[in-house]
Amino acid sequence: MNIGIVVHSQTGHTLSVAGKLKERLLEAGHAVTLEQVEPSGPAKPGAENVQLKTKPEVDAYDALVFGCPVWGGTMSSAMTSYLEQATSLQGKKVACLVTHFFPRGWGGNQTISQMKEVCESKGATVCGSGSVSWFPLSRKRRIAEVVDDLSGLF
Repeated sequence: MNIGIVVHSQTGHTLSVAGKLKERLLEAGHAVTLEQVEPSGPAKPGAENVQLKTKPEVDAYDALVFGCPVWGGTMSSAMTSYLEQATSLQGKKVACLVTHFFPRGWGGNQTISQMKEVCESKGATVCGSGSVSWFPLSRKRRIAEVVDDLSGLF
C-alpha cells in the first residue's frame, strides 16, 4: 500500500512520532512518504487562512495519516488551513495523529474529532486515530502504543 504521512510539527514532537510510524510501516512492506505542511511565516494558535509554504499533494496515496499538535484544544492553524484547502479525499483510508502537552481530555479528543470531521467531509474513511501527550514520563511507551495501533490499520 502507498501511504502518505502528512504532518505539521512546530517543535518536532509530531514529526518524531510520524518518523517512528514511517519506519514501522516500511518494515511491514508499505511504500511510505513523510511530508510536512509548513506555513510561510509564523503560525499562531487560532490564526485563520494561514499561508502555506508547502502543501503536500495526496492524490497518489492509497492511505493517509494526518498529524499535528494540539493548539488551544484544536488543530494547529497550519494543519487547519491545509485540510480546508485539500482536494477531495474520496476513497482514501485516513488515520489521525495528534501530540499535545496536557491530558488527552484537555484538547486531544476535540482535535481528533475536528480532524475526523474535516477528513470525512472531503470523502475520506477515517479508520483510526492516535494521541500522544508529551508531559508524562510514560511518553515513550505511549508513542510505541500509538505507532503499533496506527501501523496495524494499514
